[in-house]
Amino acid sequence: MTHYNYIFAGGGCAAYSLIYYLTKSSLHSKSILVIDPQGHSYPSKTWCYWAEKPLEIHPPDQKIKWNQLSFSRGKEKTNLKLENLNYYHVQASDFFENLSQYFEQFPTITFSQDRVASCHSTSSSFEVYTDGGEKFSCDFLFDSRLDMDSWKDETILKQQFVGWKIALNQSLFDAKSVTWMDILPSENGQFSFGYILPYDTQHALVEYTCYSEKEIPYSQLEEKLKTYLNTQLEGIAYTPYFEEKGRIPMSTKFTTDSPHPRWINLGTRAGWSRPSTGFTFQFIQDYCQQLIAELESSGKPTLKKLPSRHYFYDNILLNIVKKWPKQLETVFVNLFTTNSPDHVLRFLQAKTGIWEEISILSRVRFYPFLKSLWHYEKH
Repeated sequence: MTHYNYIFAGGGCAAYSLIYYLTKSSLHSKSILVIDPQGHSYPSKTWCYWAEKPLEIHPPDQKIKWNQLSFSRGKEKTNLKLENLNYYHVQASDFFENLSQYFEQFPTITFSQDRVASCHSTSSSFEVYTDGGEKFSCDFLFDSRLDMDSWKDETILKQQFVGWKIALNQSLFDAKSVTWMDILPSENGQFSFGYILPYDTQHALVEYTCYSEKEIPYSQLEEKLKTYLNTQLEGIAYTPYFEEKGRIPMSTKFTTDSPHPRWINLGTRAGWSRPSTGFTFQFIQDYCQQLIAELESSGKPTLKKLPSRHYFYDNILLNIVKKWPKQLETVFVNLFTTNSPDHVLRFLQAKTGIWEEISILSRVRFYPFLKSLWHYEKH
């Protein structure tokens, strides 16, 4: 049985990010095994985050950014200029390819295209068994595997989306502004919106997103996306050349317990997707660097999660989503238009202090929040 210092069960964004920061630390000589059935078949995903400058881990040749956000409701449109922050885009394939090439210089890093069948702890280590019949042991186990069946619980709200990158034969898009939310008429009590990332005036990623407890078939989401595109483009022909789709749990209770202090959950498995927004990429980067600092200093990493008051804020919002979804459009627009958008984005990234948060929330319309507080529940 081959022994490694670190084994990664799953090789997604969180695993690759943590390995990257490991190579930059005093732990760079530790032996690492990554077990993932996808191998080097990278997912069709895009990620976004906001920061003053690109993160260190951002692929160097793919730095697409915007400094303006817009909100739309029917014919109403509000454009918001960012002050110090930029909204950055990361293509998953570029992210993984760049890091895979970088990892080649480290002979201590090994990749296995296999699936973890089971893991269990011994008195001093962990034993990992794969579907291919391999057996390994390690000192630390980093686990980012997801049990997709647990997402089918119809009491858990899910952000469900499908998006296409499209090409037009004429100019239409405003290349300087991201359509953060184009709020659509409510159907069946569900909140839905369009999301547009324009790469230039003729190319953009356009997504249809819906918040729903029930699982929506992708075929139905695709029909909604087609309808949205036909409305937006007003007859202009388009050619899809990339698709992404997904479901993100929107729950403050969505975490997987770890059975041992050195069995460390990562990414969405660890609850690193912000329940109220679904944004994950920047939380991964922050938490991975915190984990590395703890591994270097004490060898005893702690659970990484949002400050408890932010889960309270998220439950207030999720309560509105589940019980009064028609009020959500007013909540989002009001939050951004009565505050500096930079401050709101920092708040959504949990990088604000309590007094900043009081200042932000004091400017919004109280009624939806007071109503949610009166009927407060954890979701």
